[in-house]
Amino acid sequence: MDCAKLVELLTNLLGEDKVSAAHSVLEEHSIDKWLVGHPPDVVVFAESTADVVAVMKFASGNGVAVTTRGAGAGYVGGAVPVEGGIVISVARMGAIREINTTDGVAVAEPGVITGDLQDAVRKLGWFYPPDPASLKECSLGGNVATNAGGPHCLKYG
Repeated sequence: MDCAKLVELLTNLLGEDKVSAAHSVLEEHSIDKWLVGHPPDVVVFAESTADVVAVMKFASGNGVAVTTRGAGAGYVGGAVPVEGGIVISVARMGAIREINTTDGVAVAEPGVITGDLQDAVRKLGWFYPPDPASLKECSLGGNVATNAGGPHCLKYG
């Protein structure tokens, strides 16, 4: 599918404010902190689980590659869209939905910055142990995707 058609169909599906093929946006989403990049055909800025589901159904039905991107703070190339296609950014999905101190469970969206979750639980007298070096800029989704836990994971798992 050509890029223009891809952009048109995704815009019809999600709205103009969530889809971009602007050169600067494609360039920014072509690389993380790794030294190698590849441009996507389009970037989708998901704001909800429903947006993610819609994009994944669309991509699956049309044979379009998808690369998920959080904060883009990784050094392993996980956010690099090596096959082009769609980059689905979850950076707008940055809400901490719940911190349940009774159950010891936090419910957060994938775009939440790791350090922000640490600060939120600390205010409640709790401790969120993962401490990657980039904790002030990396997102929870990226931590999970790349198994980035920092040195505290040696002690706390």
